[in-house]
Amino acid sequence: MTTGDELLLLAIVPGRRRIRIQAEGRLRFALRASELMDLGLAGRITVTPRQIEVTGSQSIEDRRLSNVLRSLSATAPPPGLKDWLRRTPRSLTIEYLSRLEDQKAVRVRRWRDPGGRARHDILSVDLPRRRALLARLDHVVRSGSTTPKASHDVSLAMLVQAAGLASAVYPGLQGITDRHRLATLAASDHLTPATTSAVLGDDAELAAALTTGADALTRRLLGELSDLYSDFTTGGHSLAHDLDPGGWSEGGTAGTGHHSGGHGNGSHGDW
Repeated sequence: MTTGDELLLLAIVPGRRRIRIQAEGRLRFALRASELMDLGLAGRITVTPRQIEVTGSQSIEDRRLSNVLRSLSATAPPPGLKDWLRRTPRSLTIEYLSRLEDQKAVRVRRWRDPGGRARHDILSVDLPRRRALLARLDHVVRSGSTTPKASHDVSLAMLVQAAGLASAVYPGLQGITDRHRLATLAASDHLTPATTSAVLGDDAELAAALTTGADALTRRLLGELSDLYSDFTTGGHSLAHDLDPGGWSEGGTAGTGHHSGGHGNGSHGDW
């Protein structure tokens, strides 16, 4: 799974009567940012104050990320980060939903309403896979530190916070402490690499360098996302109105239709 796949899976919240996608107004922009994050962690791009620069042309196994990298390479002059995020297609969440369906992480029913608009009902979600993802998130949220191997999970955690998904991953009263930890992690000035007796000498220097690089990119993306969300929620504009993806049942409100049983977050019938 890419970071975007994981972000969407965390945003899919099982409920008593339906399965919802939470914070969908913000989500497509966070998905777009996750692609840049993955490319940055793979060493294919750098984000400067003025533009996104392609620094590696080696192929990437994931087809979508390869296409994004190709698009960035073909854009002249190189795009700025804010412009790239603002040009996020409205269909991006639906595209990622199809990816999860291909990976058998969700089952989806597609239909058209009387007006001819495409609608999508999420019928089931792979809860064991979602729980495993939450366990990885817990590790970085509760430790407050990272190693190079965990940089991906830290970046995911910070995107979860930026996209307004804290209550999706840590719901209710029992999630208050972890929501606070997540907010603290996202607001911290820097991330500290975990140090153990097994990490010595050059390995420790490499760990610090890789963590610092990943952190810098993550901070840049979160800052731009924050500005973008603010732009759409000030000046009399509603984020939900301007960014309505229009692809869900019930008029594209807070979630999708749902036709199978289950109860509560995390107790919905397993895949």
